[in-house]
Amino acid sequence: MFSDCCIWRKFLTFLIVVLSFTTSFAISVEDARHLWSRTGFNAALIDNYSDYSSRNQAVNEIVNAPLSFPSWGTLPEFDNNIYIKLRSKNTSKKDKRNIRKTTLKSDKKKIQSWWYRQILNSNNPLHEKMTVFWHKHFTSDLKTASPPFMLSQNKVFREYALTDFKSLLFAVMKNPAIHLYLGNQKNKKNKPNENLARELLELYTMGEGSHYSEEDVKGVAKALTGYRINYKDQNLVFKWNKHNSEPKTIFGQTGNYNLDDVLNIILEQPKVAEFIVIKLWHEFVSNSIPDNEKERLTSVFLDSDYDIKKLLVNMLNSPYFWAKDNRNNLVKSPFDLLTSTAFLLDTPNSDSIKLPALLAKAGQKLFYPPDVRGWRGGNNWLNAELIISRKQLLNRYLNKLIKSSKQENPDFVKDLNQKLNKKLQFFAIGQETPDQIKWPKNRLKFVLLNDYYHFK
Repeated sequence: MFSDCCIWRKFLTFLIVVLSFTTSFAISVEDARHLWSRTGFNAALIDNYSDYSSRNQAVNEIVNAPLSFPSWGTLPEFDNNIYIKLRSKNTSKKDKRNIRKTTLKSDKKKIQSWWYRQILNSNNPLHEKMTVFWHKHFTSDLKTASPPFMLSQNKVFREYALTDFKSLLFAVMKNPAIHLYLGNQKNKKNKPNENLARELLELYTMGEGSHYSEEDVKGVAKALTGYRINYKDQNLVFKWNKHNSEPKTIFGQTGNYNLDDVLNIILEQPKVAEFIVIKLWHEFVSNSIPDNEKERLTSVFLDSDYDIKKLLVNMLNSPYFWAKDNRNNLVKSPFDLLTSTAFLLDTPNSDSIKLPALLAKAGQKLFYPPDVRGWRGGNNWLNAELIISRKQLLNRYLNKLIKSSKQENPDFVKDLNQKLNKKLQFFAIGQETPDQIKWPKNRLKFVLLNDYYHFK
């Protein structure tokens, strides 16, 4: 009998130790909120955060989540014959003006509304967040590239967003949008245009500094001659008779290089991995990266042959990511601000049509980056004018949402308050609405207009 008691006592002690060990590594609600705000408003983190046995498990499941889109998320369709007609010399100026006022204007709205619906209804928020990230990294816009070309580029970002940077770079550079945006069709073999070459080195792969020379820029520009756009098939074609076939020297290597050669030579430069590491660190962790962590993550990225997922897993599992000093220290972009609001309030799909116009007033409109450098981000979102416009954005958004929905449902505001429960309030601003605030609309505004809501 005594022996049986001892065995049970030992077993219970062992069980308590095991449970204590498991619990000590479980992700906390504060951890879940931090990871949730940085990786794209994942519903599973809110609903099931206590199911994750560790931070590592939560990170791995978010980064490796399967891509899945709703059945209604079919691609918008465009009549390419209209766009061919728009480029034709046989089309009168009057007809071209009419096309711009009707079809072009309508198609621009169509592609924007489509993307916002994808964003708000995707089962993989991180995937959409990375699609936006690459859109602002490899900038192009609807002013210089028509909706069919911008949709084609968006599909590239979507397909390669979480694969590897090498494949992404090749796919982007072989897509017409970026050649249209930077005027590479004007890059002639006897008169090279350096726009795309310079931005390829400075903005897309290596960053500013002394990593490359003017000779490198000139060599890359010559290698990018001969690439033209087939408007009928909407793809990029290479024409040997328009290509500069003389020897080109790029990073000390000489040869008759083309686009593929140039990209392979650039990807051999260690600075590329470091540059992408820094950009992703600024997006997910903080505005500055310690040298030792920069070196570690650069090695991880290079050793994995530019694997984006592997880099993100290492970055999000870094002690620096989870440090208290790196929580609530990044400013939400208008995109983050509005998409998090739509998520928290469970916005109906039909209302997504209003998002592009509201975002434009707050300084960010997808498919319309301000210039080749894209949106600057970070503390640039916090100048006096934008702070006011951000709060106006949320106030107008809430008012429009209530006004458009109260006709069908008089209790819409009360229903919103029930959706925005105490758990969601904590995930939004790190606190609950004080009990003394009674009116449902005021309780909603306490969360959405709270200063803490602007940070992630």
